[in-house]
Amino acid sequence: MPKNKKRKKSSAQPEMGGYKHFLNDMRETLHVMEISGNFSDLSNEFKRTAYNHNIGIWNPTAANEFINSGELKYFAEKSKRSYRERSYKVDNSFISLYQLQLFHAFCAARAIELEKQTGDKKHPKAIVMREAQQKCIKAFNISFLSSYLKITTSLCNPAHKYYSANIHQAPFCKEKPKLEYIFDVYGFPAQKCMMNVNGSKRPAFQLAKPLHSVNKQIEWIRVDVTLLKNLYKGNKKVLDVFIQSHALSRMKERLNLLDQEAINYALWENTHTISQFEIYKGYLLLPFKVFGIKIGYLVANVTADKLLFRTFLFITHNSTPEGMKLRKLTGLGKEDITYWKIDRLSTFVKLKEENYPGLIQLFSEAGLGMLMELKDKKFTIDLMQAANLDGLTEYINRGKNEFKLITLDWDTPVSDAENESCLQLNE
Repeated sequence: MPKNKKRKKSSAQPEMGGYKHFLNDMRETLHVMEISGNFSDLSNEFKRTAYNHNIGIWNPTAANEFINSGELKYFAEKSKRSYRERSYKVDNSFISLYQLQLFHAFCAARAIELEKQTGDKKHPKAIVMREAQQKCIKAFNISFLSSYLKITTSLCNPAHKYYSANIHQAPFCKEKPKLEYIFDVYGFPAQKCMMNVNGSKRPAFQLAKPLHSVNKQIEWIRVDVTLLKNLYKGNKKVLDVFIQSHALSRMKERLNLLDQEAINYALWENTHTISQFEIYKGYLLLPFKVFGIKIGYLVANVTADKLLFRTFLFITHNSTPEGMKLRKLTGLGKEDITYWKIDRLSTFVKLKEENYPGLIQLFSEAGLGMLMELKDKKFTIDLMQAANLDGLTEYINRGKNEFKLITLDWDTPVSDAENESCLQLNE
């Protein structure tokens, strides 16, 4: 062969297309869900019908000028990870949101096939499949919206920006009955003002919560003045809520096991619905919880017809009811609390109870025994969100995530009378 003649490269094997990926993923999904039947025996028509009923999700788009390409990419990555996470229980296994929509496509194709075979759209077995399809859609819609609420609550930082997502369906086409979702991401810059605190001007930021509504994307948080008892003398019925930059710094310092996303989420979890304060030494204390355990307080007072959270106190601080009791029991002052670092979340998570039984007893007597429950927790944003599913889906007409499946055998001949339901989804 002449030296100057190059060897012809063999053509690369074509990559697996979307349709083949879909079939492989559906086969795996049905196997995980322990649905009997030979997948390879399904007709090409059935498979194509299922593929046409696959749910499509478009990449996020910027809905206003306050969203940049980097933020859109981050939203896409977070949503993809959530979409593939196996968090929905099926008997003793878990499936992902993606697999749930694959099962929806299977149910739709099976219902169409049964209706064609029998010529009866009201055949019992076809009705069961249609019901299963609708329940899957309902579960998918709720879970999909919930996943975006999780993302936005972990990204909303009052000192930087708030986010929300408007999720809606693409126009429906009879020829291609594929359900597709479009979501637009909104950004809302921080609302900063300078407030007079003890004669000095201090920066503060207005608190808000993301919504998922076409007409309203965020809602600025307000409190009813009846919660403030006699600490408010004005004539307003509700007050806007602000947080001082000092409070945000103290949260980061004292909740030192949490990254910024986890702190953002915890702040949303504790402030999106404010229904009660504790009044102590002339201040309003808002209990601050993580995993349902009170670990501190946001300290507020009223200034210029606004409610201002001035600082964050860990629950052992001398200026909290529990901290004052601890001081009386132990004689520990403010400097001692700081020196021994018992005003930090990490101290209690790493505390070995067997080494300090006397200290544990004192904490319990001061009303701090619940802090010992933190040592078994992993402070990740996903686990914190999972522990507060009810709160996360507050604005959504939610259903339960768990559902149970009974064996569904598509090879069983269709009878004229179907007495037993072959699928059950618990709503």
